[in-house]
Amino acid sequence: MNKIVLLNCYLGKLPWYFDFFLKSCETNPTVDFIIFSNDDKKRDVPQNVKIVQFSLEAFNILASQQLNLDIKITNAYKICDFKPAFGVIFQNEISSYDFWGVCDIDLVFGRIREFMTQELLNDYDVISVKDSFPSGYFLLFRNHTIVNHLFEKSKDYKHIFTTNDNYCFDECGGAYDEVISGINILDVPTETESIHHVLVKERSNIRVHFDLFIIEGTPGRIKWDNGILSYKNEYEVLLYHFSSYKNNIFSGIKKWKKIPDSYYVDKYNIRKHSSLGIPAKWTDDLKPNFKNSLFKIDMFWSGFLKIKPMRSLEKGQYSYMNRYMFIGKNAKEQNYVYYENPENQFDLSRMIFHSNYFFNTHTKQYYKDEKNSFSEVMLDGNLIKYSKS
Repeated sequence: MNKIVLLNCYLGKLPWYFDFFLKSCETNPTVDFIIFSNDDKKRDVPQNVKIVQFSLEAFNILASQQLNLDIKITNAYKICDFKPAFGVIFQNEISSYDFWGVCDIDLVFGRIREFMTQELLNDYDVISVKDSFPSGYFLLFRNHTIVNHLFEKSKDYKHIFTTNDNYCFDECGGAYDEVISGINILDVPTETESIHHVLVKERSNIRVHFDLFIIEGTPGRIKWDNGILSYKNEYEVLLYHFSSYKNNIFSGIKKWKKIPDSYYVDKYNIRKHSSLGIPAKWTDDLKPNFKNSLFKIDMFWSGFLKIKPMRSLEKGQYSYMNRYMFIGKNAKEQNYVYYENPENQFDLSRMIFHSNYFFNTHTKQYYKDEKNSFSEVMLDGNLIKYSKS
């Protein structure tokens, strides 16, 4: 059996969904996991999971030494760009394994070996669990010198690694809409060459497999039962990515003292037992409608009373992938937003009863104000997070 180790570097307080992640690691005893973290909370972890105390400073020192570059990143999220180089950066940790990979912690695994089969591992050098671009939250590499150094085939890797901006190097350089629609990444104008560019260009030399083994979004009807992850009781899947669930204003946070052996993930709730009617209907239908009604009432009274907000948004440019949003302030000290055209400015008002939310006084679109980010709230409750540039 090919030996597999999955690596993750998460700096900051480990979030509520980490316990779900650990539980799913435990039910995959033939795969090892190494988590580099600066969270000092004492916790019991499965035998196949190792948590290594780490810091951003330690990463900069190690990456600089291993890559022979002057790396001084100041944002922990920037480490995502380095994922394709983990085979070099963390060479000592992976030396005894046939495959190393990267994984995020905002996911729950099903049976990894049911998808990462011996046949698949024997036939391919790089395995993505998304069919359109490299899946940065779970991506496997054969532990071979040529494969480990694939990232060096990008003409931009030195620039990417020595700047503080995020370029989505571990996936497709931000060209998600294009590659999902079927356009070849080499035909898409991107700011830099990502690992996806490299894998497409090197297909005659490296055996690359793209497939769809996962569930994303907030579809509901997901069941985790003693390590088996299924959708609609019909399809077994490798993993469920919590990305949209955790960034949805309707979703409930579940902090169980002990993760049960079986649970369900609805659209906006996680529960222990299957139930008929009310619980799923509450979280999937009634709860969003109720919360949206509260926002509409808040918008009305905020606009009617015209109360000046106690605090305002920080001016400047915010970005998400290759999209940009600009926050300004007019003579009345009221915030406004515009996207590409500065002439199309929309005034923003802070809500009275939801103090970290703003709304567009013209379109009634609302936004969430968070630390170092400003998010658009979509109709389904999902957030598009724009970070301060």
